Amino acid sequence: MRPRILVTGIPGHYTRLANGAHGLSVSYAERQKQPESKEDFLQELRNISNTGNYLIGEGALRALAPHAKQVPFWHLYNLSKSGGGFDEFNANFDICVFTCANLLRKGLSADAEAEVLSRLNMPIVMLGIGLQNRKDLENNLPEGTKRLLAILKEREHYFLTRGFESAGFLKDQGFSFVRPTGCPSVYFMPDNMRRSMTKLSSVKIGKARTIFSGYLGGNQDAILDANALAPQDTVPQYVVQDEFLHFDMKVEPNEEGRVYDSASGLMIGDLAYPGTEREKQRFEVRTFYDTNQWRAWASSMDFNLGRRFHGSIIAMQAAVPSLMVAVDDRMREMLGFTGLPAVDINEIDKAENRSEFVADHLAKLNTSELVDRYSDRERAFRTTLREIGIGH
Repeated sequence: MRPRILVTGIPGHYTRLANGAHGLSVSYAERQKQPESKEDFLQELRNISNTGNYLIGEGALRALAPHAKQVPFWHLYNLSKSGGGFDEFNANFDICVFTCANLLRKGLSADAEAEVLSRLNMPIVMLGIGLQNRKDLENNLPEGTKRLLAILKEREHYFLTRGFESAGFLKDQGFSFVRPTGCPSVYFMPDNMRRSMTKLSSVKIGKARTIFSGYLGGNQDAILDANALAPQDTVPQYVVQDEFLHFDMKVEPNEEGRVYDSASGLMIGDLAYPGTEREKQRFEVRTFYDTNQWRAWASSMDFNLGRRFHGSIIAMQAAVPSLMVAVDDRMREMLGFTGLPAVDINEIDKAENRSEFVADHLAKLNTSELVDRYSDRERAFRTTLREIGIGH
C-alpha cells in the first residue's frame, strides 16, 4: 500500500493564493494577487523572503508521487502554537516530506521546525537540507536546531542533502539515512535543463541578450558583468530575489503610486542602489512571484550569467544556456555535486577581460559530459525517492 504523503516546509509559488486553512483543508483565493504598491510589493517579498525559494517547493512537489498533499507550514505552526491537535494529520498521513534549504546555519535557530515536527508521529524526509559554513557549526549549533536534530534522531528519518558537505556533517552527527541528492529544484523540467547545457557552445558573448543576477545593493559585481557582457545599445536585464529585503536596494512609487507591474514583472518605481554611476546602461530590473511567468520571460533571452543559484536554475528550466558564478560555499556545494556549468567568483573577478574569459570558458566546456553527469544525478535522485516510497 502506498504511503500517504504530507508535504510542508518551503512552498511553491501557488501557496501565495492560500487564504485560510482548517484541519486538513486549505482554501485558495480565485483572484491572482497584484502587489503593485510599495507596501504590497514588499509584503509579498517578505512572505517568501527570497523568490528563489519558490523553486524548491515546486521542484519537490513535482518529484513526489501525485497523491502527495501540500499543507502550508504556517498552518501547522499556528496549530502548534494554539494548542491545536495534530491527531488528524497523524491519522491521515504516513510520512512527512519537509522541504528545506540552508537550514543548518549559525544565524538560524530552527525552533518553529522543531515544534511542528515534534508533533508529527511519522517518519520525516528532510528534502534539500544544507548547511552554511561548517566551521560556524562545529560545537555551536543553535539551540532550536539542536532540538530539531534530537527529535529526528528519535524516529525514522531520511536526510536528502543538497551536497556532500551537508551529508558529511549529518553523518558526523550520527544520522543513519543520509544521501546527497541535490536541491529538488534542479530536477524540475529536466529535458529543458539538458537543452540549456547543449546550447552553451552556440552562445555569442557580447551579442546574446543576457539575464544577470547577483546582490545589487550589497555589491556591484552584476554591474561589472553587465558592462562587460551586455550587447551595445541594449538595456541589460537584472532579476531580483531578495535585494529589497536584505541589501541596499530601494524603490519608491512612480507618479501612479506603483512600484511594480504585475503583467511584466518589471520594477516601474524609482530604483536606487549603490553603483548606478558605474553602469554603462541602467538595468531594467524585474521581480517574479510566479515561477511560470519567470520562466516564460526567461525563455525570450539568449544567455544567463548568474551569481544566484535559483535565478540561474529557472533560466535553465526555460532551456536558456547558463553559466553560474559560485560566490559562496552554499553555491560551491550545490554546483560541486551537480556539476552544472560554473566558474568561481575568484576566477571571473580577476580576469582582465571578463567578456573574453566567459567566451573562452564556454568554448572549453564538454557539454555532453555535463549532460551525462546531470542525468546520472537525476536518476539517483528519483531512485532515492522511490526507495523511500515517495517518488513517482
